[in-house]
Amino acid sequence: MSFGKNILSSAIGSTLGLLVAGTVLIFIFVGVLVGGIVGAFADVEASAGPDLDLDDANVLKVTMEAPIVERGGGDSPFSFSLGGGLEPSMQMGLNQILDAFERAAGDDQIQGVLLNVADVAVMPSMMEDLRAGLDILQDSGKFIVAWSENMSQRALHFNSAADEVYLHPQGGMNLNGLRSQSMFYPGMFEKLGIDVTVVRGPGNKYKSAVEPFLRKDFSEANKEQTRALLAGFWQDMAADVEGARGLEPGTLDELANDLTIRSPQDAVDARLVDGLLYEDQLTSLLEDKLDGEAPSFISLGQYTLEERFLGGMDALAKVLEEVESKDEDEDSNNLGGNVAVIYAVGAIESGQGDNATIGSETTAEALREAREADDVKAVVLRVNSPGGSALASDVIWRETMLLKEAGKPFVVSMSDLAASGGYYISCAADRIYANPTTITGSIGVFGMIPNLGGMLEKHAGITFDEVALHDHAGQPDGMFAPDAVTLAAINESVTDVYTTFTSRVAEGRGMTLEKVEEVARGRVWTGADALDKGLVDELGDLEDAVLHAAQMAELDVEDIDRVALPEAGDPFETFIQDLTGADLGLQAMGLTGVDEAMLRELWQVRRMVETGDPIQARLPYSLHIR
Repeated sequence: MSFGKNILSSAIGSTLGLLVAGTVLIFIFVGVLVGGIVGAFADVEASAGPDLDLDDANVLKVTMEAPIVERGGGDSPFSFSLGGGLEPSMQMGLNQILDAFERAAGDDQIQGVLLNVADVAVMPSMMEDLRAGLDILQDSGKFIVAWSENMSQRALHFNSAADEVYLHPQGGMNLNGLRSQSMFYPGMFEKLGIDVTVVRGPGNKYKSAVEPFLRKDFSEANKEQTRALLAGFWQDMAADVEGARGLEPGTLDELANDLTIRSPQDAVDARLVDGLLYEDQLTSLLEDKLDGEAPSFISLGQYTLEERFLGGMDALAKVLEEVESKDEDEDSNNLGGNVAVIYAVGAIESGQGDNATIGSETTAEALREAREADDVKAVVLRVNSPGGSALASDVIWRETMLLKEAGKPFVVSMSDLAASGGYYISCAADRIYANPTTITGSIGVFGMIPNLGGMLEKHAGITFDEVALHDHAGQPDGMFAPDAVTLAAINESVTDVYTTFTSRVAEGRGMTLEKVEEVARGRVWTGADALDKGLVDELGDLEDAVLHAAQMAELDVEDIDRVALPEAGDPFETFIQDLTGADLGLQAMGLTGVDEAMLRELWQVRRMVETGDPIQARLPYSLHIR
């Protein structure tokens, strides 16, 4: 009975939530648009200190408290919660952070940087990019001091790039190694009366995205690839920290295995930090580095906003000039730059996509625009994706082939993830760059269909009947397992897609099908391993990819003019989509008490069925690293 009540309350909650949202939307429009933005800016201003004159700032303060996404500047500044109401939130794009670091490196007013970072919520690959940004600051002669009350492992990795690292005397540091933990649902499914129909490409034993729905633990193949990924991530982190702190190789392993770091003084004794300082002592230290001048902080967010809004007159003038130019020549086919950087971020789906997904139509259109633009001489595809729809991936792949046929250099830069469909859309590139810890490969395919009818019959008392003219009509329907003939047809389709996938890779990488099969079967690799396997050409970041693309197009470095595609979405439109879309539905479903992370995974499976696109080229599992 309680389960049925929860379903009912969830349905009522969802309906009321949508009704309330629709009713009050017109009343909150002005308040949100004005008050929300002003409030968000006020928060950013306050983070730099009271009554700060921006002209007096001499230390860039980096906190990394805001969520970090691949590309900033176009995401919605709003968030909505059924429990907490409407409130502004700020995100920072990796591109914005790196631009700010590069700008600060050449800013004579900024004399140094304070890293006040307790944690950095990024994957290992993005961490490499952030540390590379700090290298630019160090090369410019700016001092970099790291200080925090507490430090996670990720914060230690980031902060170790500083000239000096300090910890609060009563603070703490977490250093206990890496672990990946996943949830498995069959036990719950048995109780609820749910089952899932799954098919995988031939030999795709590493394609373990389906395992949480079939098993109650990791398969040996999944353990093998997960252990290899974690070992690669740890090796990269340990090498960075040990190198920066002058420690012997293997030191971090010993410290983690023994749980050596139990107090702030332990961190000093292990030479992970240089000392313990209270905040007033930190201020004195900074004054010494500033030759007796008091530190005046400007936050990273404020520094970015200053560049975008206070220093934006040149950009405005450029826009007006382009508009005037277009009025004079309506036939002009220019995008405003000679190197197009196309961002492909999120799961891959058919259609337009949204701020968290790669829509095949949107991304294909961006590639087409770059191909047809007269002023674009080279294209860089920035990929951060776990994959998704095999069909949508092929739609995007086709546009990459047309781009190459047009004679324009095509380079791929892989970020945190370029797995499965993310690799599918990358494999035709003239050159592929990845970070050492980029998760890539996963050349494999699966199909998954949830069968929820048993749950509804058992717990909600809902029964089903049907009238069909043909033996297999309406299958699969997401309610009951398909019959053997339907399942065989689906399996044949999955096999065909896998064959196509491997042939695309073989063609793009100049490999034999046999060689591709050795590194395929759904297995994921770190960027370093992928380089050895021939899946990527070079280890490097987005900047390296842009420089190589420019070189292929015979452009001088000083002449590079980037244009980012697709165009960033309108913030308020994005907010409206979030308000009325999946996020609200998930929050309403969360009233049942089921974990939101699990709901999101189930929601993804449901969307596969609803879109009629159950065949997926997706990362083999949801990777949660702690």
